[in-house]
Amino acid sequence: MAIKEIILDGKPAFEVTMSMRSKIKPSIRVQMLRSAIPTLKQAQLVERELIREAATELARREGTGTTWGEVVERWELVHRKVSVVNKKIQKDTIWSITAGLHRYTKDWMGKPCTSLTPGDVRKVLRAMETEGYSKSRIKAVRSGINTVFKWGIEEGLIIGAHASPAHGVDIGKNVQEKPPQILSIEEIHHLLDSARELNHEWYPVWMMALNTGMRSGELYALEWNDIDFENKLITVSKSYNKRLDQVKSTKAGYWRKVPINGDLEALLIELKAKSHQREKNVLPRINQWRRGEGAITLREFCEGIGISSVCFHALRACFATHLLNAGVSSPVVKKICGWTDEKVMGRYIRLSGIDVAGATSNLGFVTPQASYERVVNMHQYHANKRRSDD
Repeated sequence: MAIKEIILDGKPAFEVTMSMRSKIKPSIRVQMLRSAIPTLKQAQLVERELIREAATELARREGTGTTWGEVVERWELVHRKVSVVNKKIQKDTIWSITAGLHRYTKDWMGKPCTSLTPGDVRKVLRAMETEGYSKSRIKAVRSGINTVFKWGIEEGLIIGAHASPAHGVDIGKNVQEKPPQILSIEEIHHLLDSARELNHEWYPVWMMALNTGMRSGELYALEWNDIDFENKLITVSKSYNKRLDQVKSTKAGYWRKVPINGDLEALLIELKAKSHQREKNVLPRINQWRRGEGAITLREFCEGIGISSVCFHALRACFATHLLNAGVSSPVVKKICGWTDEKVMGRYIRLSGIDVAGATSNLGFVTPQASYERVVNMHQYHANKRRSDD
């Protein structure tokens, strides 16, 4: 800011200039100019007036000028750095949120955050629904918008808004919940027998998945030092993430123990005998597996041998469901599989039917004798009816 003396129409006058830059966002700059001020005293009054106007305008631009794209970028950068005041979020979760927002809210990136409305959110979600995305995916995008927008408000990047435009936007409930598709015991036998006879490279992977309930990434990261042959236990403490191409913690974030049964022990002994001395991974390194194409391979094989076509994750569902049907308690199954959400466990309990099995056996509304007499009377009724028709 400056007061400068100038000559205007041959007479002395004053000019006041004002320049103010944002400390929060240096790209925002406010500049003002007033000229033809007759006296120095008036120029000093104008200067004070311009300071107030510039500060007000700067605050307005800082609040309304921050674009959605800038907030998303800042959120990603901050959350990739772990500190005592920053809650740690898994890298793949950060990637998933930012990738989803860049993809589904790309039309927002250049818009000021305060201009976004619930109507804009509904438009995005409706477009996703039209394109056939699942309710869970639509819900995840809505949640991502809420998470990033709320963070922007708390960090002072978004001024003038008190809540996310996605807050309270209803996406409705699932009209129909489909039970997870699993293989029957006979189909599992057929799958494993066929794969072993054909010496299929995926046989040990499918065998391990069906006998441990481990996730694909956990199986890929499994090492020989995780196998306790003496106590017949597997320690599951890590998982491979194909998006980041690295080994990280398990999905739940903690380790667990999985028992080794007789069939699995025989397989592990066989694999150990074939492995090289310096080989640390238990299961074979299959390129399709590393690329995340395990579901495609399994579906094609199932279709080829004439059984239900299922994805790789369905093998985990098979393990849990058949374990429950075999009489293993739900807390034990939950512990082996590493689930923390009761809803997930409840889903498999419903699928197995163990919570309702035999519940109607003792109703006894109809006695065996009464039931037999009714059958006889029905036959007699039809015989009499034929005679009367003749």
